[in-house]
Amino acid sequence: MKYITDIIYGSISIIKGFIVTIKVFFKKPITVQYPDEKAPISLRFRGRLIQLTNKETGEGICDGCGICAKFCPAQCISLKAYKDEASGKRKTEYYNIDFGRCMFCGICVEQCPKKCLIHSQDYEFAVYTRDELTYTKDKMLVR
Repeated sequence: MKYITDIIYGSISIIKGFIVTIKVFFKKPITVQYPDEKAPISLRFRGRLIQLTNKETGEGICDGCGICAKFCPAQCISLKAYKDEASGKRKTEYYNIDFGRCMFCGICVEQCPKKCLIHSQDYEFAVYTRDELTYTKDKMLVR
């Protein structure tokens, strides 16, 4: 008797498996052909950091306050500020981010008082050497 019940339960299991397979077979595929097609990205995605610019002058909005560098847990942001004698405003001499160390946590973006540092939707920035992962101010500015 046990032999017959095992055959019945086994047959039921096989039929349930076929039903699941048939349901999935007739669904629309969700595969994306990656290099040619790209899947939609969430608006909250944290990609490469970029700096916004003033549309009129084309210069970066960042005044070099250094709050982003102070709050960065990975210490991947380095910058140096100076005071411009002509305009009397503080500007950045250099602004570097090492994306090899960056955790894309977003703390620097949240802490920026001028809201000039934002995450982009860019996720394809693979490089061959670690030196290429250090982005300078010129590479980060969005014009």
